[in-house]
Amino acid sequence: MHTTRRVLVAVLPYPLVCAAVAGAYRSFRDRLPHPMATHIGSGNKADGFDDPGAFLFVSLGVLLALGVVFAFLTWLTRSAPGPQQRGVAATGGGVAVVLGWIVVGIIRANAEVGVDGDAATVSLPGWQAGLGFAAAAVYGVLGWMLAGRDEIPAPAGERAPAGAARLPLAASESASWTRVVGGRAQLGVGAMMLATAVFVGLVAGWPGGLICLGFGVPLVVLCRVRVSADRRGITVTPAALPWPRLNVPLERIEEATHRPVNALRDLGGWGYRAHPGISGIVLRSGDALSARLTTGSEFVVTVDDAATAAALLNTLADRERSIGGKV
Repeated sequence: MHTTRRVLVAVLPYPLVCAAVAGAYRSFRDRLPHPMATHIGSGNKADGFDDPGAFLFVSLGVLLALGVVFAFLTWLTRSAPGPQQRGVAATGGGVAVVLGWIVVGIIRANAEVGVDGDAATVSLPGWQAGLGFAAAAVYGVLGWMLAGRDEIPAPAGERAPAGAARLPLAASESASWTRVVGGRAQLGVGAMMLATAVFVGLVAGWPGGLICLGFGVPLVVLCRVRVSADRRGITVTPAALPWPRLNVPLERIEEATHRPVNALRDLGGWGYRAHPGISGIVLRSGDALSARLTTGSEFVVTVDDAATAAALLNTLADRERSIGGKV
C-alpha cells in the first residue's frame, strides 16, 4: 500500500488552493465592494452578499476542514483492497481544485465591479464553474495515477460452517426477525457532501451544489437500514423508507450462519459491496449474518443478533425444501 503518498495526493491541493485564495484576496481586496457578492444565483445575478473578510475566513475554514476530512478518509481506507483508497485520494484533491477555482472566480468577479461599484451587478459565467470541474477532473486523473496501484487481495471468505444452528418451530408456526443497523462512516461522508453542496451552492450557484447533493443524500438516507429474516428470505431496506429494497429469496439460501466481518479488509469499504465470491451490505465491522447461496457465493449483512436470524433462516429453508418449494 502507498498510504503516505495517497494522503499527500488527497491533501496537498488544499494548502495550495488556500494560498491561491488568500493571494487573490490580497491582490484584489482594495477593489472589492463592501459588501461583496458571495453567491451568483439564477440568471447569473448576484443574490448573496457578505463582508469580504468574512467570505475569506469562511472559504479558508471550509477548505482546511475538507482537507482534514479527506486526509482522515484516505488513511482510514489504508486496508481496503483494490482502488478504494486511490479513489478517495483523487476525489479529495479534485474537490479542493474545484472549490478553490470557484472561490477565486468569485473574488475576481467582484474586483471587476470595483470598490465603489454595485455588488448586485457581479456575474460569473457558467463556463467558469465548468472550467473548475474540468480542472478537478484533470487533477483526479493525475492523482489516480500518482497514487499508484496495488494488488487486490482475495476476500477473507470464511464460509458458513456445516451443521449451522436451527431455530425450533412447530409445523404450524411462523416467525420473522428484524433489526436496524447503522454506520457512522456513511453518515460522516454524507454529511460532508451535504455541507459541500451548500458551500458550492452559495458561492457558485445551485447547479453545482446539486451535483454534490446527489451524492450526499443517498449516503445519509442509506446510513441506517432495516434487516429482516422471514419466509421471504433476507430483506434489506432503508430504515425510514420502503425503497430501495434488496432481497435474497429463501430458495437461494443453502445455509446461514454468523461470522465477524471487517468492512475494509473483507469487502473494501462500507455500503453495498461485491467481490468475487462474496457480496453484501456492510455498514460497520463486526458480527454479520452470512448466507451461503446455492450458487456457491456468500451474502453478508453486518447486524446485531445475527445468530438468531441465521437459525431462523435455516429452519425456514429446511421447511421450504421439505414441502417442495412452497412455504
